[in-house]
This record gives sequence, C-alpha cells and structure tokens, in this order.
Amino acid sequence: MRPVPLERNCPPQFYRGGHRILAFRGEPASDDENLREPEDWLASTTALFAGGHGPSTLPDGRLLSEAIDADPSDWLGPDHQLRFGMEPGLLVKLLDAAERLPVHAHPDQAFAARYLGSRHGKTEAWLVLDADPDASVWLGFSDYVHAAELRSLADAEGEELLGLLHELPVRRGDAIVVPAGLPHAIGAGVFVLELQEPTDFSVMLERRRFDLAVEHAYLGLDVDVALRSVTRTPLELDALEALRTRWVDDSGAAGQGVRSALAVTADPYFRAEVIRSADAPVDLPAGFSVLVVVEGAGKLTASDGEMLDLASGQVHVTPHASGVLRLEGDTTVVRCQPPVGPHNRYTPADAPGTRQ
Repeated sequence: MRPVPLERNCPPQFYRGGHRILAFRGEPASDDENLREPEDWLASTTALFAGGHGPSTLPDGRLLSEAIDADPSDWLGPDHQLRFGMEPGLLVKLLDAAERLPVHAHPDQAFAARYLGSRHGKTEAWLVLDADPDASVWLGFSDYVHAAELRSLADAEGEELLGLLHELPVRRGDAIVVPAGLPHAIGAGVFVLELQEPTDFSVMLERRRFDLAVEHAYLGLDVDVALRSVTRTPLELDALEALRTRWVDDSGAAGQGVRSALAVTADPYFRAEVIRSADAPVDLPAGFSVLVVVEGAGKLTASDGEMLDLASGQVHVTPHASGVLRLEGDTTVVRCQPPVGPHNRYTPADAPGTRQ
C-alpha cells in the first residue's frame, strides 16, 4: 500500500470562505464573493452533524471509511486498532475564514459520551498557514461568566460575547491548541490547518447573528444542557500562553528534520509534526497519517521503492502498510497523526534521523 492523494472535499457550510483553499490546492480561482466552501476535510471518516457530507472519497471511488473497514490492519496498524478500533481517531481540515466565525465551543469527551453517544469530544488545534495583517482569533473568557449571563448572551444578537474573550493577533507560523469547552472564534482573513477529534460537535453561542437553527446551534439538546459544555471560568494568561507555539521560527523558516508543532496539551488527542527536508532526506516511521505539503517541492518514497512527486498544496493519506517513508527535496510537510501514548512526542534525541 502506498500514500494516496486526496482531492478537495468541502462540505456545505453557513459561513463564507474558500478562496485561499483553492489557491493553496492549485485549483482555478472563483469570482464568487459569496463562496461558502471554507473547509476542506482531509482524510475524513466524519460526517457533518446533520449527516451526509464530510467523508473523503479515494481516487478509486471508495469512501476512505470503506477502504479502512475492508483492510483495517494495513490502513491503521495493529497498535492503533487496539487503542481506537476501526477508525482513524482524527479529523484534519483546511479552514479559510472570509468572515469572522461565531463564538462557539465544543463538548469534551465526558459531555459527548453522556449526551451525544460519542467517545470523542472536539479538542482542536490551529496551525496558521496565512493571515491578513490585522487578523485575530479569540479564545477563552477573561473573567468568570455566570450560567444565567451566558444564556442571556447566547440569545443576544450583538457582539457582547466576543468582547469577553481574549483576543490574539495571529500571523503565519502561529499554532494554538483549543481544548474542548473553551469558547473561541476565528477572525476574518485567517487560513489554518486544523487538527481535531473526529466529530462535528459545536455549540454555537451567536446563532442569531448567523441565522442558525436552534437544532444546529445546540446539537439537538436543550439549550441549558448544551451550555453546560462551555467552560465559563476564566482562561488565565499563563494557561493561554501554554496553548501557543510556533510551527515556524520568526524568520519564517520551518527548520530542518522533524519536530512537534503543537503544545503538549494536544498530545492525548492528536499529533502534528513539521518535517523539513531541504538539507537532507528525512525518514518517517510507519503509521496512519495525513501529509499536507505546505511549501516547496520534493519526493516521497514508500518502503517498496515507489516514489511520488510532491508539490505545495498536495494532501496524501498514508496507510500504516506504506512502511517507513522517505521525504527529500526542498519542501516542508506537516504530518498529522492520531495520538499514540504519553511518550510519542519527537525530541532531538529520538526523532527519526536524517541520512545522506
């Protein structure tokens, strides 16, 4: 089995965006100013909460989920199956916000298990690929918000709720982990690679401003029940800073070899490694993953010797049975993977070596 290229997969959304996705993917531009294809779901076995759209289709016409069901050991590997069963345990997206998203929050695993029949909540993380000069995101309340106040704010139509959150200016290279429960919003002009638990659970706290149906906004739950999933305690500044990293350095370079892109808070949910092979080839261990080429061009060689040409904007899903992969050329790739365990993080001492 070899890495499989994936085409754009954009389920319908209620907000505008998608032009940066087209440009990144090397597809023809659209002159539709009202384009509503702001999310490209990569290697997805997850459907929209309303059902239907979302799962990825492979080049042979099968859904990725069908291919995995037919051959789970080769796709996922035995260790993954023991931990997660027959699912990747991960959803990756490209997200291009042409307008500010509503303030919203995602349930954690305990809430999802109790009220939504799922073992997954929706902790997520953003790797900022591009951003307008004045772009921002918002994350976590700066002061305590009482339950009655949150209910009142959620029923309002203004932007009072946004003003209660920490505003974070962002630029290319920023990375932010968003734990389940924390209210947040992505601002206009922000383009991210997003990793998350494999659900479409969102509690929309500004539904009126975005004309969202109650069933959509509150996951079909009673409003007061849904709002219990929201963290109302303040996010202290030191805790906020602990969620932030840089996946490139201040010069804009991604560095050489393999390194973790996200704060350790992400480790129980997913991994993102930045791989740079400009100076020497880099070998990557076998495992299910989503490879996103974020810049440059290079080659990817599977354990059977099959070589793939890589270019910026390409996305590949790699089965475990692809074996060790070798990346070479002047390119930067983000490798997105499910968690493995408490000691899965790359360090300079144990990262896969580069070889001439």
